[in-house]
Amino acid sequence: MRFFVVLFIAITFLWADFELKLPANAVSINLDKNSLLIGLDNGELYDYDTKSKELNRIIELPKISNYFDNNISPKIFSIDKLNDIIAILYESDNGAKSLGIIQNGMLKSFKMPTDGVKKIFLLDENSVVFVTLSSEVEYYNFKESRIVFDTKLSTSSTGNAAYDRKNGILAIGIEGGVIFYFDTKLKKLIKQINAQKDTIYSVGLNGDLLISGSADKKAYFNNGVKEFYYDAKFLVYCVGISDDKGVFSTEDMIKIIDKSGVVIKEIEYNGSSLNYLIFGSDDLIGSSYDNKIYFWSLK
Repeated sequence: MRFFVVLFIAITFLWADFELKLPANAVSINLDKNSLLIGLDNGELYDYDTKSKELNRIIELPKISNYFDNNISPKIFSIDKLNDIIAILYESDNGAKSLGIIQNGMLKSFKMPTDGVKKIFLLDENSVVFVTLSSEVEYYNFKESRIVFDTKLSTSSTGNAAYDRKNGILAIGIEGGVIFYFDTKLKKLIKQINAQKDTIYSVGLNGDLLISGSADKKAYFNNGVKEFYYDAKFLVYCVGISDDKGVFSTEDMIKIIDKSGVVIKEIEYNGSSLNYLIFGSDDLIGSSYDNKIYFWSLK
């Protein structure tokens, strides 16, 4: 059953309760417990402890080159963390990408065996999964430096992907508003949802809860029982999910919804378009392509 939500109860806040200043623009972030990993466009990877409020640089990637310049800082496009292993997808020479595995403070880099990788997720201590722009899922064993499994889900291109590690499920949003559920343990597609009517820009998955944002100017939320649609009147570039809440961005607002699909809070936001919205233990964390990370209190 589908519901179109137009009425809600909201509390409005202006800007962020706290802004973390960075030495360069944030491209990607990832939260693991209290560790917020931040990949910048100057090739630096930082770890921000959300409890102690300490910001520490983990690595600085070497400069790269193209046909015009030999001193370019690489962007870090995607980050994941599993136990003490960090995986990064980053820019390398002449428009290519590389996989970086960081363990015990040491970086080991791998030339990408495939083109067009959009997102990376650590499967275990030996393997990472690639989700490509051409809707392929590939398992890469970085201990053996080879692809050990690959499959193509669609001829349509991938908009974004999320990984519910607890349940081993990938949610992959593609052109046309379709979201695939891919079981990483069974290595097969287990479900397909026709969630929206245009390209999926952002997707979040946590157990039964699914949220997505699309070029159709709507946010989609599924709590496992009902489907809800929210008219954003603007392209929904960014969504986020927790075990009991969802969040999505509009042109000048951030809207938080509870598990029942009710909008419970609005946050006024007039900055650059958000690329990430992540629920912390006490805060909502936001990131756009600028030199700040935003924190809004959820208390």
